[in-house]
Amino acid sequence: MFERWWKAYLRRPDLSGWSLLVPLFWLASAIYRVASRLHRVWPRTVMRVSIPIISVGNITVGGTGKTPVVAMLARSFIEEGFQVGIISSGWGRHSDDAVLEPGYKMSKLSVELTGDEVKLLAMLLPEAIFSVDSSKTIAAERLAEHGGIDLMIVDDGFQHFGLARDVDIVTYDAAVESRRLKTFPIGVLREPLTGLKRADIILITRANFAEDITQLRQKLTRINPGADMYHAQFFAPELVGSERRYPIKYLDDKSVFLFAGIGNFIPLRRQLDALAGDLDEAMELSDHQVYTPELLSEIKRRADSCGSDVIVTTGKDWVKLGSFDFGREIYYLGQSIDLDPGEEKLTTLLRDKLNLQKRGR
Repeated sequence: MFERWWKAYLRRPDLSGWSLLVPLFWLASAIYRVASRLHRVWPRTVMRVSIPIISVGNITVGGTGKTPVVAMLARSFIEEGFQVGIISSGWGRHSDDAVLEPGYKMSKLSVELTGDEVKLLAMLLPEAIFSVDSSKTIAAERLAEHGGIDLMIVDDGFQHFGLARDVDIVTYDAAVESRRLKTFPIGVLREPLTGLKRADIILITRANFAEDITQLRQKLTRINPGADMYHAQFFAPELVGSERRYPIKYLDDKSVFLFAGIGNFIPLRRQLDALAGDLDEAMELSDHQVYTPELLSEIKRRADSCGSDVIVTTGKDWVKLGSFDFGREIYYLGQSIDLDPGEEKLTTLLRDKLNLQKRGR
């Protein structure tokens, strides 16, 4: 409920009834800023493991493309022969049990145990070793004890201060409007933009949606002149289903019903609108949405009402749908990344920063 109200508040026109909530949101934001600062400066023991660690995080609430970036980096290093471990808290899962499994086994576990993002990453990275725990520090310690790991990647680790990292990558969403760059909940920032000073690499995602990419780069450079900076654009080369895959051109002459529970729905809707012959409806749900039989039936009813040829969602929603019969094809968008100046340059930079070596196995 709060998420729906919050998004409606952020998207409000200048003059609307939602403006009456401005004082309340400003107060909540002030409290959040104080709590966030205390969290950052609070004295704590920082654990360091003997294995190089990369964190992929963000500075805003909602989706910035962290999961595709984690998948891209892990895949690149795996293809070079490194054994990669993935650390996650399994946000949104309904279990406190720690899990340590290779991806091909993790992908077969219930999403209630793994969380949606971990289950999707496990499907994409069957060779990686996954360590899931509510404490990323404990997850890293357990992964280090597993042995044979050359490199750890922490999913969403930028605001986690109990675990030492060797490289902090921050994904910064260029699609976020400047007026929303205020601390949550008056805006979308998890912490002030000055927090970017801690980043080693800033990866500007959805760079093609930037109001002015040159101005944005200059702004980020002023905050952190020492950070390496990359641009990233997401594109969908294919549709992925349980039985088959299609090139994205399959949608050219199809009517599509879109639904998704993600942090940043608008760029996804714009992407599908450009790809589909006809976008019948775009149904926005809560981030990490729980799919009950009633909700799944409602999605089917609305797709039936539209007469849609195909139902499309995201990977992290798709893994939570089970065997529900929608009465038509249902796929998720397989997302890829076009990186500038290039994926190879980024992985080379990371290898050099980490002095990465393959461990004897």
